[in-house]
Amino acid sequence: MPVKTYQDYGIDAPNHGTGEFYTTCPKCSAGRKNSRDKCLSVNLDKRVWHCNHCGEGGGLPPESTPGRATAPPAPPWPAGAPNTSPLTPDALKWLAARGISPATADAFGLRSCLWMFPKLEGQQPAIAIPFRRDGQAVNWKIRAIREKAFSQTKGGPQCLFNRDAVQATREVIITEGELDAMALHEAGFPNVCSCPSGAPAPGAKDLSGKLAFIDGAAEVFAEAERIILATDKDEPGLAWEKALAEKLGPERCRQVTWSSECKDGNDVLMSFGPAVLAECIQNATPYPIQGLATFADYRQSILDYHAAGGLSRGLPTGWRSVDTLLRLRPGTLNILTGIPSSGKSEWLDALMLNTLRLHKWNWAIFSPENYPPAYHFGKLAEKCVGKPMFSGFSLPAITPDEIDATIAGLSKFVHLLTFDEQPATVDSILSRLAVCAKLHHINAAIIDPWNELEHVRPPGVNETEHIGQSLTKFRNFARLHNVAVWIVAHPAKMLKDKDGKYPVPTPYDISGSANWRNKADACVSVWRDLGSPDKAHRVQIHVQKVRDKNLGNPGTVELDWQRATGRFFEVGQLPPSGYGVEQGGA
Repeated sequence: MPVKTYQDYGIDAPNHGTGEFYTTCPKCSAGRKNSRDKCLSVNLDKRVWHCNHCGEGGGLPPESTPGRATAPPAPPWPAGAPNTSPLTPDALKWLAARGISPATADAFGLRSCLWMFPKLEGQQPAIAIPFRRDGQAVNWKIRAIREKAFSQTKGGPQCLFNRDAVQATREVIITEGELDAMALHEAGFPNVCSCPSGAPAPGAKDLSGKLAFIDGAAEVFAEAERIILATDKDEPGLAWEKALAEKLGPERCRQVTWSSECKDGNDVLMSFGPAVLAECIQNATPYPIQGLATFADYRQSILDYHAAGGLSRGLPTGWRSVDTLLRLRPGTLNILTGIPSSGKSEWLDALMLNTLRLHKWNWAIFSPENYPPAYHFGKLAEKCVGKPMFSGFSLPAITPDEIDATIAGLSKFVHLLTFDEQPATVDSILSRLAVCAKLHHINAAIIDPWNELEHVRPPGVNETEHIGQSLTKFRNFARLHNVAVWIVAHPAKMLKDKDGKYPVPTPYDISGSANWRNKADACVSVWRDLGSPDKAHRVQIHVQKVRDKNLGNPGTVELDWQRATGRFFEVGQLPPSGYGVEQGGA
């Protein structure tokens, strides 16, 4: 079997030698702004490597190291401390600039030394920071003074910094770096420790190695009833805070908010002093747990609710008669039904166009019922322009110029969810609606009709349960994204009454489940007398449920429908035809 070398992994490192060797990372260096930054640390004794930027790690198999015998296992503790001396004036000056006093430096056992930093290509004056356990320095981190560079003594374990000070304490403060821990000590908190190697790089997936120090200090954290996460407030720090909370148990964690625009505890100490830093720690709040809240979390919305005299009465629909029964509000789930050819899709299109004209609402539409898009556009254009799409009616047909103007006008507000060979599912539609909510700031959405979605039920889930779960997803989406969702659902096969007419369907008549009514904020049924030609222009709008009394109440109103244009008007009040697309609707 061929002998593997570092070069086989794209690493430019000597295959013989001892100590730490720094080089570029084969995974991330090429894509970094400073592509020559030697961020990959190679331990030539252990034949392993780790990138301090992206977290990439690995190692050579023991038998693959060419020309040498397998090295003996590394000792659990470093062979010896660096050659240190008391802190030099330059070191004390560097610490003082960061708010760290000689007394705090002495409490943490800081020392001065000269250290070889491969990254800086030579020996540099540095501060040696001991990681102590039971009074013994088990590892040292070396921090250059003149430039930002770090190193560690070889062979030492990943040990919690200032571990001895938090042993057997009920409250533990954990920071991202040693200087932050020292800053909190300056502010009067001796019960502070720090992660041994800071936060991982943004996007790092496997954090098990970075979190291993918690398992190594299990007895420390087992005693802690309260853990204050005093991490940095940049992107890596916030991700690290979340990872620490999940590992340590969010129920006992607290979250710190730093003053002003400070990134970490040492920034606060340097900018505002120890008293303000102490306030940040004292004001730490319980770590937010998804799905749990108190009314204090909604304080501003409660005050707004009180100032407004309750929830808003909603927005008008564009028809005064309909407004007496139903008004519009984003964040609601609305179910629309009706027998075939009753005009439910026509009415919903007209409602959409009214909101364009009155409220400048943006909409997303999934409507296989109105396929192809040219057909759906024709129906909308007739309502916008007030003319039929084609000749053959008493009104003149839409012109090409009016078509272009209508395309431009509708495209500002209406976004189409198309479909292909892959059937659309509840989850795929919600995923695309979420994109529309973020990119296009939609106020409302239409699913027309429900039965065009692919409904694959998991094993053991019946139709009623599936419909209930699916409607809950749409309702949650509506509330979380503040979008009014309208779902058109056909009733099951209905029988004519003794007069030969179909009754007005209700949500209970929709195939599958009573959840159609139970989950909805509003239920509307559209009905017209298809058996009486002289009454076919008269459409009844049955509002059968309104959850919020501020938005309306059950009842029935009638509208007139103009077949040539698809427009809906108040009974007996047909306005002049032909007002333009810039007005947006009926």
